[in-house]
Amino acid sequence: MTRMTNAGWRVIVSRLLRPPRSAVFFVLFYLYFVFEIDLRLLYHCGGLIDDFPTFYKGWDFLRGFLGHPGGLLEYVSAFLAQLFYYSWAGAAVVTGQAWLMCVGTDCLLKTVGASRWRGLRFVGPLLLLVAYSQYWFSLPTTTGFLVALLALCLYLRQRPDKVMPRLALFLVVSIVLYVIAGGPFLLFSLLAGLYEFFFCRRVSMALAHWAAGAVVPFVLGVMAYSGRPHDAYFELLPLSWKVVDWHTSGIVRATVYSLYLFLPFVITVLGIRHFRLGKAPMGSATPEASASPPASKRARWVFRSDERRAFGLNFPTLVLAVVTVAVLAQFRDTKLRTLFQVDYYSRQKMWSKVIEVGRHSSYHYLICHAVNRALYHTGRLGDEMFSFPQNPEALMLTASEALWQKSDTCIDLGLPNEAENALMICMETFGERPLVLQRLAWVHLAKGNISAARVLLEALSKVPFWTARAQDWLARLDSDPGLRNDPEIERLRAVMLRTDSVRGGDSLVWLLRENARNRMAYEYRLAALLLAKDLETFVQTFEASRSLYGSEIPRHHREALLLYRTLKQQPIDVPGQSIPRAMMTQLHEFFQVLRQHGRDMAAARAALKPSYGDTYFYYFFLGGEGRP
Repeated sequence: MTRMTNAGWRVIVSRLLRPPRSAVFFVLFYLYFVFEIDLRLLYHCGGLIDDFPTFYKGWDFLRGFLGHPGGLLEYVSAFLAQLFYYSWAGAAVVTGQAWLMCVGTDCLLKTVGASRWRGLRFVGPLLLLVAYSQYWFSLPTTTGFLVALLALCLYLRQRPDKVMPRLALFLVVSIVLYVIAGGPFLLFSLLAGLYEFFFCRRVSMALAHWAAGAVVPFVLGVMAYSGRPHDAYFELLPLSWKVVDWHTSGIVRATVYSLYLFLPFVITVLGIRHFRLGKAPMGSATPEASASPPASKRARWVFRSDERRAFGLNFPTLVLAVVTVAVLAQFRDTKLRTLFQVDYYSRQKMWSKVIEVGRHSSYHYLICHAVNRALYHTGRLGDEMFSFPQNPEALMLTASEALWQKSDTCIDLGLPNEAENALMICMETFGERPLVLQRLAWVHLAKGNISAARVLLEALSKVPFWTARAQDWLARLDSDPGLRNDPEIERLRAVMLRTDSVRGGDSLVWLLRENARNRMAYEYRLAALLLAKDLETFVQTFEASRSLYGSEIPRHHREALLLYRTLKQQPIDVPGQSIPRAMMTQLHEFFQVLRQHGRDMAAARAALKPSYGDTYFYYFFLGGEGRP
C-alpha cells in the first residue's frame, strides 16, 4: 500500500514538473491562435472570407438545416463560428477540435496495435495550423472529419464479436452519422472497412462496410431526402462544390485533402505491415487491454508511461517541436495577416492601428485604400499620404471591385446609393452577414427609409453578439422615428448626394457641386488630382474652395503648389499661400540630383528615395505608374 502511495505521489510530482507533451502542445497551440493568428479577423473581415456562415437564433433558422444530410453539423458549425467574434473564444473552439482529433487518432492507432506510432496523433492539429495560418475558414469541413473519426472510435470500442450484431451496430452508427454529418460518413465507412480487411481478416465484413458507403448516401440522401447525387455523397467533403468553388489557395486545398486522406493512408500502411508480419487477426479485445500489466506493477507502469509522454528534453518532444516550427515557418502567411489586420482595424475605426500596420507594409491595393482613409480621419491625408506607397486606383477602389471596403468609404463620403449597391451585391455573394445588415441599416437610416432599416435591425437582433446594438437602435427609432436628434445620422444626411440611382462619372465632383463644405469629398478630390499628377486642375480646385477650410495648408498641397508655380515659372509666394524657404531649397536640391541621373530612372529612385521618398516631388517624377 505504501509503495502504491509513493508511486502515486511520484506521478503527481512528475506531472507538475514535467507535464504531458500533448498538454504543453495544446496550451501553446491555443495561445498562438489567440495572439498570432487572431481568429476574430476571420469573423470581422467579411469581404476577405468567402464561406463564413450566417447564424440566427430561433427555430425558423434551424429548420432550414434539417432538410438535408449534414445539415445539423452545418448548423452546429455555424453556431461555433460565431464565437470567432472574440479571438479567445474562437481559439478555444479550434483548440478543442484539434485536441479531439488528437484523441481520436490516438485511439485508432492503439486499437490497431500501433502505439509506437502515436506521434502521428499530432498530424491533424498541425494540418489545422496550416489551414488557419492561411486565414481560411475551414470549420464545417474539419468538423465533419472530426465527427467521422469519433464515430469510428466509438464503433471500434463497442463492436460485438458476432457478425450480425456487429453489422447491425455498424448500420445504426452509419445512418445516424450520415444524417448528422453527410459526406464525411464515407470516411467512416472506408476506415471501418480497412480495419476489418487488414486487422480482422474479415473480407466479407469489409466489403459490407464499403458497400454501405455506396448505398447509404443513395438511399437516404437521394431517395429519402430527395437530394442531388453529388450533394448526397460529397456534402461537407473537400469534393463538394461548396468547397471547391471558393477562392482558396493550393496550399489550403492540399491541406484539407491531406486531412481526409491521412488516416486511410496510415491504416493501409499499418495493415499491410500487420499482414506481412503474420500477426494474428485481432479479436474484440484491443492489444493494450490484453497486454495490461499485473495489478501489483500497474503503478510503476503508469509512471513510466507518463514519463515517456512527458514534455522535456527527449527525442519525441524534439521531433514535435521541430515539425511544428517548420510548419509555421513554411505556411505562416504574414502578408495575408497584415491585410486582414488592416481590414479589421479600418472596419472598427481604429485609425492609428491602420496607419501603424500600413507603415510597415509593402503596397497592396486594399491596404493603400485603408491607410488613405485612416489618414483622412486623423487629419493627416494632405501631410503624410506620400509617406506610404500610392496608386491612383486605390483611393476610390476603381481598379477592381472591393465591395465591403467600398461601402464604408461611400458611407463616409455621402454616397448612400453607391454604398447600398455595393452592400446588396455583398449580400447576394456572401449571404446575410451581420456586417452587411448593420451597414445596410445605417444607409437606410441616413436616407430616411425607416421601415427598411427596422426590418434589417430586427434581423440583426437575432444574431449572437449583435442583439444589444440592434435593440438599442430599435429603441431609438421608437423614441425618435426620424432620428433627428442623432448627430452622426444628421452629419451623413448633410453631406450625402441626393440622387435616385448610382451615378456614373466622378462622384467627388458631384458631391462638391452639391455641397462645397463636404470636407472628405474635398480632401479626396485633391488627393485624387495629386495622384493623377494633374496639377492644373488641382490648383483650380484648391483655390476655388480654399476659403472654406482655414489658413493651414497641408504639406503635400504646398509641395504641389510650389511644383506647379516652378514649372509654370510663376511667382512662388502668393498672399495667403506662402511657401516655406526650406521647401524651396528641398525642391532645388531634388532637381539637382534628378538631373545628374538623366534618363536612368532606377538610379534616380535609388538616390532620391531615402531623402525625398515621402514628398510629392518624388511621387510626381518617380512614383506611380503614369508620367507627369
